[in-house]
Amino acid sequence: MGGKPMEVVKLVKPGEASVEVEQIYQEICRMKDPRWLGPLFGFFANVPPLLKAWWELQKQLEVLDGHVSRELTNKIAMVCAVATDCPRCVNFHKSDLIDRLQLSAAEVDKLHDFEGSDLPEGEKAVYRVARKLPLNEGITDAEFQALRDAGYDDAGITEIVSVSLLEGGFARHAAVFARFEDGVNWPAQHTPSPEYRKVINH
Repeated sequence: MGGKPMEVVKLVKPGEASVEVEQIYQEICRMKDPRWLGPLFGFFANVPPLLKAWWELQKQLEVLDGHVSRELTNKIAMVCAVATDCPRCVNFHKSDLIDRLQLSAAEVDKLHDFEGSDLPEGEKAVYRVARKLPLNEGITDAEFQALRDAGYDDAGITEIVSVSLLEGGFARHAAVFARFEDGVNWPAQHTPSPEYRKVINH
């Protein structure tokens, strides 16, 4: 039985947006890199106040200085991408950690199996908590205490939890909903790698 073709969500592409959206896009390119202006921002740009709010949250947690290092919060983003099995997100964060934050590929690979790596125990304690939040898994008393033992105060823990929730949500969007968007038409210069483009709707 024939039916009406499915109308996917159109992303607001750079160069085709309102002045308000273009200003936000320009700030993202300036503060991170044009390659990091990915299709997720084009999705949020359908409602400009949402785009502004999501970008401000990401900027505060992953770009501007805070209570924990921004290298750590960006590595948390990678751990959440791996935990939620989001190929697009894994590729994005791998490229970001290597190209923007100058980590080696070997350092990034450790985040795929941090438990079996030689990372410091205090860092592993962060990832144990971070990976559980997007998966809705319970955090034990011992896992929480390990954050305190590693020296994290209330503000630091708030940032760790916040970036985990943020990036876990972004990963769920990409893994579950992105196939209903016209992401394949997103400009190549605003994607981190050819590999990313192959999984842009995954």
